Amino acid sequence: MRMPKASAIQPQPGSHPLGKIEVLPNAIHSIAVEATLTCYGVLGIASPHLRNGQAVLLTPEHSNQGVRIQILDDQLTIDVYVALEYGLRISEIAHNIMSTVKFSTEKMLGIPVTQVNVNVQGLIHGPGSPEKK
Repeated sequence: MRMPKASAIQPQPGSHPLGKIEVLPNAIHSIAVEATLTCYGVLGIASPHLRNGQAVLLTPEHSNQGVRIQILDDQLTIDVYVALEYGLRISEIAHNIMSTVKFSTEKMLGIPVTQVNVNVQGLIHGPGSPEKK
């Protein structure tokens, strides 16, 4: 099965004497996943689709499926799907994810990120909590 060519972004528009630089969405996915997983309270990257009303945690090999990238008029929007630890303040974790993903992406690529949308797919009792499902 042949994948259609993904649209790439150019971190610094214009021509360079040595060539051009293109960044494919898969690279942006990797940056967003790593930045998200470093945030306190994030138990994993989740699938955008629920299974029987429950969040589906993705394996590290498939974690890119939990991040969606949209490039429109050189504007970069990132959607992240996560499962968070039960009992923590959701809004604080979400704001932390937003700022961390935005900072990491802008620092590594040199292009502005317009939006980072955090979609909380579920709350899970963490490894250290006394109550487990």
